[in-house]
Amino acid sequence: MLVRKMLRDLKQNFGQFFSVFILAMLAMAMYVTFEGHVLSEENARKVFHKECNTADLWVYGESFNENQLEDIKKLSFVKNAQLRTKINGSAPDCDDAQVDIYLTDENVVNKAYRISGEPFDPSDKDGIWLTDAFAKKRHISVGDDFTVKCKMGTFTKKVKGLIEACEYEYRQADGDADVYIENIAFVYMSYDVFEGEIPYTEMDIVTKDAGALAHEDKIAKTLNHEYSAIIDRKSVPGLARFDSELSQHRSFSYVFAIVFLGIAVLVIATSMSRMVEKQRTQIGTMNALGMKKSKVLFHYISFSLITSGLGVVGGMLLGVLWGAPYMLKVFGEYYIVPGRKSEFNMIYFVLGVAIVAICCIAACFSCMKLLKVRPAQALRPAAPRAGQRCIAERLSIWEKLSFSSQYNVRDISRGKLRAFMSIAGTAFGMLLMVYGAGCSGFLDDMKALVFDKTTPAEYQIKLAEDAGMEDIEQLSDSLDGELIMTSALEVSAVKNAASNQKKKGVLTVTEGKNLYNILNTDNEITKVEEGTVALSRKFASELNLKVGDTVYWHLYTRNEWHKAKIGVIYRSSETQGMTMLRKDYSKSKELYKPTMLMTNKPAKKVESDSCVTSVNSKAQMEKAFEKSMEIVNLLVYMMIIFSAICVIVVLYNSGSLSFNERIKELATLKVMGFQSGAIRKMMSQQNIWLSIIGIIVGAPFGKVTFNMMMNSNGENFDYNLSIHPIAYVEAGIFVLVVSVLVSFMFSKRIRRLDMVEVLKGVE
Repeated sequence: MLVRKMLRDLKQNFGQFFSVFILAMLAMAMYVTFEGHVLSEENARKVFHKECNTADLWVYGESFNENQLEDIKKLSFVKNAQLRTKINGSAPDCDDAQVDIYLTDENVVNKAYRISGEPFDPSDKDGIWLTDAFAKKRHISVGDDFTVKCKMGTFTKKVKGLIEACEYEYRQADGDADVYIENIAFVYMSYDVFEGEIPYTEMDIVTKDAGALAHEDKIAKTLNHEYSAIIDRKSVPGLARFDSELSQHRSFSYVFAIVFLGIAVLVIATSMSRMVEKQRTQIGTMNALGMKKSKVLFHYISFSLITSGLGVVGGMLLGVLWGAPYMLKVFGEYYIVPGRKSEFNMIYFVLGVAIVAICCIAACFSCMKLLKVRPAQALRPAAPRAGQRCIAERLSIWEKLSFSSQYNVRDISRGKLRAFMSIAGTAFGMLLMVYGAGCSGFLDDMKALVFDKTTPAEYQIKLAEDAGMEDIEQLSDSLDGELIMTSALEVSAVKNAASNQKKKGVLTVTEGKNLYNILNTDNEITKVEEGTVALSRKFASELNLKVGDTVYWHLYTRNEWHKAKIGVIYRSSETQGMTMLRKDYSKSKELYKPTMLMTNKPAKKVESDSCVTSVNSKAQMEKAFEKSMEIVNLLVYMMIIFSAICVIVVLYNSGSLSFNERIKELATLKVMGFQSGAIRKMMSQQNIWLSIIGIIVGAPFGKVTFNMMMNSNGENFDYNLSIHPIAYVEAGIFVLVVSVLVSFMFSKRIRRLDMVEVLKGVE
């Protein structure tokens, strides 16, 4: 009997319970899409890193020896360690693609992960082990010859195996503006190939407790401070970039799930309260017939149980079968992790049960109040609520308001929870719609920041590592260009800083010719004054430094620290560090080795120059930048779709609840002569009021949360982006249009309103 009643009630109140279904499905689908992608990636990475025996610490220096390695291995917290050397090179037969060469006599830490061919053999001086992803793009197979050019000369080796490395999950060639797998490779080779002509410059350490930088002081003491820098995985670009991306997606999964679930709870609370009030006499009858209150309570809870349960199952299927696999496919083009696949995780069941439980609890609280009423009282209709004057009625302008305005103000004051639900849902929808509407503006703004302000030069020339300074200077003079040097560095606010007092970033050395600029915290071009340095805003904040303070710095490749005066704090969108003029850098006596040349003169003709690795025009870099924004655009478009659904569902449910709660009042108005169009206009007015309030509440958070979303991608990111006013206008118009259309959906129900049936009393 109760099952048939439940099916009838579901049919009669389809709109409200379908809203619960949609919101529960969205909450689950968003969670499974983002969290499922993260869990699948992390599981694949866990296997990958275990096979590679990924280091916890990377120690860089000018030269390490076997005795130092043995001393490090004797430390109680060290599980394993090895020495190696990295050399920068290129592949002449592959359009001079960048090649990072690793020379080692062991394969115990940061091991080569074999994809095909022979396992890496550090004693094999005749073979070379090449990046699998690069080899596929360049159609290179095991057994083929591969030619490498580096400072030690040009040599050709047979490809003995195709490999991947944990440090290169994310990879981007130095001369590229985005990820192009075909332009960057790494190779593993035996250290004995060059017969000891190159010193060991890197020591990789695996700790027993994964303590990482907590052990820096002991390592420094063991090495007698004869090293340049110690970093953990947070400072390895190939690892840190992917860590940050996954962390951001995990945050998204919880935020969206909580928001949609919160709205679903509001919908359930209002829907169930209205239903039990409407079915007061039915509940009294069931109690009078001897039906236990627990059974009646479960009957009403089952509405939420079924609708939210179906929504959870639907969302889970949507996320598992489409959402997470699609995200894996997209990220597979940017991040290389062998063995990744979409996996089902039991945590989905845990969250699904939690969503259903929360929805059922909301329904339970909505029903329990009426179930406490005695059957004799419940069999009679509830006494009308005592009329109370709302705050607006005490204002002097009350009498000047129209009848419909007065009516809607009173109705909102009586249905505060329903009104709050409408405002909250609309505000959240408005927030996400602002993201979507501002997407195109965001891309244009970022391009303007990068290509019109930071690097306005028409051409960017990547310089070869082995190029001589005399040749570089001649090339720069011929193109009237500006030389740029970038290098990894550490900065600190104190001299002889401990590990937790240092920040690792990028040093940029410019010539001050305005072909490469820095921006202040308001994204306007600013200059580095001679005799001072510019420090990125995030570093200044984290080190508690300001303009006029002294900052200490040193290069990764050098042990010597230098000090400088901060002349300006600048904002850097994607890399944190320090910028200084070439004149001031030369005073440090450090080796000046420019890595880029910026120019406005046609530069394609110098591509064949021995000093040049690659030449990129502004048009090429803008195209690459747009490609790099594909993931951001994907996230924004997903937000548009879900926010549109959220706005429609919330406004429809609010309108439906308002209609059902006021059905007697609407029937009375029709009896009094009000036309259906006038009543619909009155309902539209209330929907528009609540929508406008939601728009006003949600809009101010647009810029703040948008920048929070962008900056959540990692500690190196520091955006301060504006959302154009037109984006707010477009988002607001969409919300208002939905509000009006939802009101028209009730026109038919208003016209078909049976006044006699609605207004008749108890028989």
